[in-house]
Amino acid sequence: MALIVDDKHLGTPEERWRDAGLHEDLLHLGPINARRLVVVSPHPDDEVFGAGGLIQAALSQRVPVEVIAVTDGEASHPNSSAAAALNLARVRSDESLEALGRLGWRSPLITRLHLGDGDVTENRDELDAALASILLPDDLCVAPWRHDGHPDHDACGESALAASRAVGAQMLGFLVWAWHWADPEGSNIPWDVCRRLDLSRRARARKRWASAAFNSQTRSLGPDVEDAAVLPAPLMRRFWRPYEVFVDETASRP
Repeated sequence: MALIVDDKHLGTPEERWRDAGLHEDLLHLGPINARRLVVVSPHPDDEVFGAGGLIQAALSQRVPVEVIAVTDGEASHPNSSAAAALNLARVRSDESLEALGRLGWRSPLITRLHLGDGDVTENRDELDAALASILLPDDLCVAPWRHDGHPDHDACGESALAASRAVGAQMLGFLVWAWHWADPEGSNIPWDVCRRLDLSRRARARKRWASAAFNSQTRSLGPDVEDAAVLPAPLMRRFWRPYEVFVDETASRP
């Protein structure tokens, strides 16, 4: 599917998701029963938008966390100069570090794969090999839902699921772009295998503070970079909810 995101294409309004109340009947995600939480992030910010609350839960339960940064997010502004793209990769990596710190993670462990932003599908073999070498049977792997709608997200979700199944790790899929294109009255999302993580007032505030660290995605970066926010303000409301939703891939259908 084509993802068009700008001030004229804001996707499914947050009010429709709220009014549908589909999250209310979901089973709750219990305490993390894993040796380690491994978060697969296609781009710097996905780990916070999709699983910022879960990362906080792991930290509070003293479960070690590792983030796998698949790309550096250098292609988020495709009409920018090559020099600006290189700088953007550094900027976005720094933003991710700052955001994770705001979640309360003092020394984030981030493994960077440096795959091309927008080219994850073409580099699946490299991603598959990396995840196969990282994941262990007692891990909980969290990655984008494999039908999230962005090619990089879908490839990361598929790779993470395959690696998790191969080693016997648990697997959860988080939603980022599905909130943009899916229909609350439709059957796009497999609600029967979704789980809800409620966020405390403090955890919700930390996640919102952390999401504000991604200035490159929400503000103008100057004349050398395409002058448009990748994530207009109305879209950010999806990530400030008092809960997070995960697809339990361990229980999902093929």
